[in-house]
Amino acid sequence: MAPGYARRHMPRRNAFLFFPHRADFARAFIGTLCLAGAPALALALAAPSCLDTAMQAPAPSRALAMATFAVQEHEAFGGQSMDAEGRMTEAGDSEAEDTRRTVPSLAPWQRVLRYWEAVDPRLPTQVRFGGLRPANRHLLMQALNEATAGRLQGMGVGPDEGLESNELRAVQVALARTSVIDTPWSAAFISWLARQAGLADDEFVFSEAHVDYAGAAWQAGAEEAAGRPTRYAMRACDLRRTPPRAGDLVCQARGAGAELDTFDKIGEVLATRDTGGEALPMHCDVVVAVDATGFDAVGGNVLQSVTRRRLDFAPGTRWLDPSYLPEGCTPGVAGCIDRHMSRQPWSLLLQWR
Repeated sequence: MAPGYARRHMPRRNAFLFFPHRADFARAFIGTLCLAGAPALALALAAPSCLDTAMQAPAPSRALAMATFAVQEHEAFGGQSMDAEGRMTEAGDSEAEDTRRTVPSLAPWQRVLRYWEAVDPRLPTQVRFGGLRPANRHLLMQALNEATAGRLQGMGVGPDEGLESNELRAVQVALARTSVIDTPWSAAFISWLARQAGLADDEFVFSEAHVDYAGAAWQAGAEEAAGRPTRYAMRACDLRRTPPRAGDLVCQARGAGAELDTFDKIGEVLATRDTGGEALPMHCDVVVAVDATGFDAVGGNVLQSVTRRRLDFAPGTRWLDPSYLPEGCTPGVAGCIDRHMSRQPWSLLLQWR
């Protein structure tokens, strides 16, 4: 037999024959792309799972629970709202206010401290005062505890010196309220909602940074696309190609200046960044309602409150209207709707799996 005869005359086999199912081939190919350093392309090829889930699968019960808790917190904060053009239509309570809408309810600053418990009960700690570094409110309280009236009198100081218990409590509250103001809490809000919905530590990254749980969702999507198991609750999808459901998170890298204004660009960062790594300013809202013309989303620390905003679909579609995007259209030009405060580089959807 001449050299190469067998190779030339053997029946050509389709690559799919090496895999019992085409899905197995697709998963293996996508996994190879991930290993080869093409994460955005790999997840783009896996995008049908995002679209299929959005169009065919109802939102899971825990996703609906997350949306319900978000609505409740929005109401507890006074119902601050923005219309589809990004204009505030209802002013709510600010983060540091001490107002209580009912006698047993928590004040806004207390609610924010409760959100932080989902991340770390010791947070927030920052107290800014104009110095190069902020002070730590816990260390400040330790120092003040040394100056109570009872302690000073025990050291021989006069009876009119030092802080009484009510005065110490007042300073403690003032420091807590200051720390609430001085520390961004939007990711803590999302983390608290996730815990309230029943997610465990292997299903969600509870963090003070949106990028941490977004990166974990990106990794979960890559694992899923490669056919490997993951318990993470969400996957990363392209918001511009995937309709949201209640409970999903809609995200953006803060401001167009971040230059991470597309799914592919932000994916390049999420695919390689370790949890707790370099800072990446982001913001995410949780979708609480979807209808034929758009959706409502609730976010924390939006204009110093828990705010509900309306985002419209492009007419006749289930896709976010491009006028919300910095490059979508030019405000002031005929046919371009000015979205004001909602005009942001929305690109990432964290979809419940």
